[in-house]
Amino acid sequence: MSNAELKKGENAEEKLRLYFLSLGYFVVRSVKAEYKGFDVTDVDLFLYSRSSPISRERTNVDIKMKQRPQALERVFWTRGLKEVLGLEKCIVATTDKRSHVGEFGAKNEVLVLDGNFMNKLDSTNRYSIERLNEEEFISLMENYNSKSWKKDYEEAKSNLLNRFNFDGLNSLLNKIKNFMEEICSGHSNEVCYRALYVYIAYFLITLDYSIKDFSYKDQKDRSKLISEGVRFGEMGKKKSEEIIAMSSALMTSFMNKEDYDINAIENEVLSQFMSIPSTDIADYLGSTKMMQRLLPIAIELEGSAFNRKYITPLGMSSEVQSILGLLCDFYSIDRKRILV
Repeated sequence: MSNAELKKGENAEEKLRLYFLSLGYFVVRSVKAEYKGFDVTDVDLFLYSRSSPISRERTNVDIKMKQRPQALERVFWTRGLKEVLGLEKCIVATTDKRSHVGEFGAKNEVLVLDGNFMNKLDSTNRYSIERLNEEEFISLMENYNSKSWKKDYEEAKSNLLNRFNFDGLNSLLNKIKNFMEEICSGHSNEVCYRALYVYIAYFLITLDYSIKDFSYKDQKDRSKLISEGVRFGEMGKKKSEEIIAMSSALMTSFMNKEDYDINAIENEVLSQFMSIPSTDIADYLGSTKMMQRLLPIAIELEGSAFNRKYITPLGMSSEVQSILGLLCDFYSIDRKRILV
């Protein structure tokens, strides 16, 4: 489905997506906000930016291209959604041209892109690049794998709102492994690579956000944080050890000591976590140079995933190839099977 075939609202979302991409944002379109497994609403655009070494901004964009857009109501709604999701900024894009809508938005800390702005966006081809729209990208995945890939993709996008931490990062790592194994099994279809690029891009911005408060720390401390995050998730090593100890204590209350070796059980569980080979990936991505490059590399990967012309790994930057190789090593996959 080309942009010309999209509905009015979908087309506006794509044009704004391209606009924000041109400004250097990482942009994800049509993200489901969930609560305990239930879809609450859709975020039309999710923007992610790095405003300083220790500051990140996440923005929800509400887009309504209706004759009666109810712009004032959308300001309330969008700000409320921002607060519920714990984001830093929010934007309303509307066909409404009344000046007081922008004033009302400013008073409520909501940026309003009014009808005048949207008309200018419609009248220019400045942001028209050779890029797949969201519907085309999803269609590619559905044609390759009818149901599960689309569902997983929607879940990965939702994690950017609901689990933008090491738990979400580890979920992405599991999916990345699945795509790499799919490629290695002989299904080196371009759709597999496009999906792989997107998931790695999400992985990188999730990591960037997860370590933002450690930007001023030594590389050793950052590497330790990343390594433990990959091994133990958002709880970290200390909390995981506490949970293991609590579980062991529960066992002692129900079982005879002669039936088990509690120390051996605790050590075995901990050793399973510690056996995850996170050191190399943590040392590389935790370096000062790479911390500054996580967002730009993620933007490159996302752009390659949606480029109408399929880009092979060898056609991408050396930084992307290094990260692909690092992930291959993490999963004990031959680099030559992926970097083709």
